[in-house]
Amino acid sequence: LRMLEVDNHVVVPVNTHIRLIISSADVLHSFAVPSLGIKTDAVPGRLNQSSLFIKREGLYYGQCSEICGVDHATMPIVIEAVNLKNYVN
Repeated sequence: LRMLEVDNHVVVPVNTHIRLIISSADVLHSFAVPSLGIKTDAVPGRLNQSSLFIKREGLYYGQCSEICGVDHATMPIVIEAVNLKNYVN
């Protein structure tokens, strides 16, 4: 089995336009969440952006899809979409 759970979820509100600013501190990564249609490279020294608009609450799983070092290709990403009331609290 692949390990897809993480210590900290990226929590975002549903029905809200969200802009992600993506960068890297060490090597090239690729931020990918296929169920949301997102794949953006994280490049050291550069800022990339991607937009989200999630309509349904839930957990969305992804992972680094760049082979950028030992165990980097299996780094999981979890985006948790919640309603606005829960997001504010």
